[in-house]
Amino acid sequence: MFTDFERWEVLVKDQRRIGVRYQSMASNVLLTRMLVDEEPEVYRAESRIRLDPKTDNWEVNQFRDQNLDRAQIMHRDSVRFPTRSMPSFGDILMVMKAVEAAEEQFTYWRLSEVSRAAQEPVINQPDEPNAWVKRVGHFEELPIPLGITLKAERYEAWADGLLVATHWVNKHKEVVSTNWGDSLIAYRVPGSASEAGWLSLSGLDEGIVSFMSRGFDTNG
Repeated sequence: MFTDFERWEVLVKDQRRIGVRYQSMASNVLLTRMLVDEEPEVYRAESRIRLDPKTDNWEVNQFRDQNLDRAQIMHRDSVRFPTRSMPSFGDILMVMKAVEAAEEQFTYWRLSEVSRAAQEPVINQPDEPNAWVKRVGHFEELPIPLGITLKAERYEAWADGLLVATHWVNKHKEVVSTNWGDSLIAYRVPGSASEAGWLSLSGLDEGIVSFMSRGFDTNG
């Protein structure tokens, strides 16, 4: 069972902050809000994934980004989606499971929230999971902004034969950085949830702060 948490990350590209991501787990619901301010348009996304408290399997996923007029809802059941599956905005939970079994490769079915399969019954399920996460290195030095260096282990996340992300995990089993490729890197902001939130949103305009605090409820 996943314990409750809150985490803020700043998103950096070419040594410039271009976005922020907030995630919290509370009452068996993983909430994610993400904003990336990059051409040609600002990307905004909000996801809520409800888990079964007895099994940690996801039950319902609600997702919306700036291209959708309303949230899309997926329900996991034995007919449509495999038990060992997870929408992509729940990747952090799959990494946590992989960290707990660091000597093994953790496999699962990774689902795209915006794919056609997410909205229609999956008739022909693949025989094998399409995604895996595995530790690929021991502790190494990881430079982060402001000139600080952390020691962390490297985990790779693959899906459909492609490297989706590289995660760095510290000795406390916390994800401290994620590299999604194309020079886009997330760095976890340290401190309490309130301190990290203040640091993450400092200097950003009112519209960004409003979305990260309240989601699409106040942004149309």
